[in-house]
Amino acid sequence: MLTTNEIKQFASLKQKKFRLEHGKYLIEGFHLIEECLSSPHELEYIILRNDVDLQGHTAILEKIAQNKTIVEPLPEKLFNKLVDTESSQGIVGVVNRPEISKTNSLGDLIIALDKVSDPGNLGTIIRTAYWFGVDQILLSEDSADPYNPKVVRSTQGGIFHTNITEDADLAVELKKLESKGYSVYLFTLDAESSLSQITQSAKSDKSVIVFGSEAHGISKEIMDMGFGKVKIEGYSASESLNVAISAGIALYEFKQRAIEK
Repeated sequence: MLTTNEIKQFASLKQKKFRLEHGKYLIEGFHLIEECLSSPHELEYIILRNDVDLQGHTAILEKIAQNKTIVEPLPEKLFNKLVDTESSQGIVGVVNRPEISKTNSLGDLIIALDKVSDPGNLGTIIRTAYWFGVDQILLSEDSADPYNPKVVRSTQGGIFHTNITEDADLAVELKKLESKGYSVYLFTLDAESSLSQITQSAKSDKSVIVFGSEAHGISKEIMDMGFGKVKIEGYSASESLNVAISAGIALYEFKQRAIEK
C-alpha cells in the first residue's frame, strides 16, 4: 500500500523541479504503460484507480512479472492527484528517468533542437524521430522538458526508445560532431540551399539536422559558426512551417538519401 508521503511525492512529479529532484516522471494510459514495459526505461510503479484492473491486458501482465513492477490500487480521490488528463483511463506509471546511453555509435542522423519550448512540438519530433529510427536528440537549455506529461503523451511511446541529451551546449556539441565527420545543417528560412539540393549533394553519410524555436529560430551564436544552412521549399505565401512538421520532412528526405545510396 502506498503511503501518504509516496502519493504526495508522485503527485509532485507533475512539476519539473520535482521530476529532477526525485529522478522520476509520470506516464498515463495503457498504451504508454505497455510501451514503457517493453523499453529500457524502468517502470517502478503502476498505480490503478480502484475501479480499474489489468484483466484483459495480457501483454502488460506478462511484462509486469518480468520487470518486477509494483502494482498499487488507489481510491479515485487520491488517484486524481496524479493525473494530468481530463479523461483518465485510470492507470498511471511512475518511471525512473533514464541515464544517457553511453555508446560509441551515435547513428548516421542526429537531431539537435535549439530552444524548442513547445511541449507538443517536442513530443511530436520525438515520436517522428522514433518512426524514422533516429534515436539521438540533443536539446539546448531552455528547451521543453522531455518528461513533461504533455511531451510524454505526444511522443506516443517514442520517449522510451530515444537517447535525449538535455541542457546541451549546442555550439560545443555541434563542433564535436563536426570533428567526428558529421555534416551539420541549420534549418532556416533565409538559407539559399534547399533540402532537396542538400540531400542530393551531401558529402558525408553522417548528418546533424538543427532546428530552432518557431519564435526565434536558431541562435545567432550557432548561425555564425559556419555550418551549412538549408530551407524547405514552400509553394505559397505562408511565412513559415511548424517546426515538428519541418523535422518530419527533413527526416524523410535524409532517410531516403541513405536508402538510395
